[in-house]
Amino acid sequence: MKRLIIMITMCLFTVTIAYTQNYLYELSDNIETYKNKQITMTLKLKRYDTVFQVITFYDKKNHDITFDCIELVKEPWFIQQKLNLHPGMEYIVTFTVKGVGNLKEVIADLKYFEPVILQKLP
Repeated sequence: MKRLIIMITMCLFTVTIAYTQNYLYELSDNIETYKNKQITMTLKLKRYDTVFQVITFYDKKNHDITFDCIELVKEPWFIQQKLNLHPGMEYIVTFTVKGVGNLKEVIADLKYFEPVILQKLP
């Protein structure tokens, strides 16, 4: 019975994420709505640059968002997640929207990310 309730809850959570999924271009088009708000999106990892300490994700429309990770390098959760980075893998990314750049790119601060696969494991 307990497993059934957990499975139903996980299915509802997954469906809720799918319906609330926004694209990065929607954020940049409606920046006043999303500015200074925390957003959680399902994105794929493009690359993690260890030299400049930046991480880049992209959405289903292939729009990129890049985060500066210099302040996060010593965070315990970031150190743990760095071990599991794989380009092309889906991640649930939480960030705070700060604004839009000159090329309509979203400027944001990274708060947390983790692989989607970890959400699906029992």
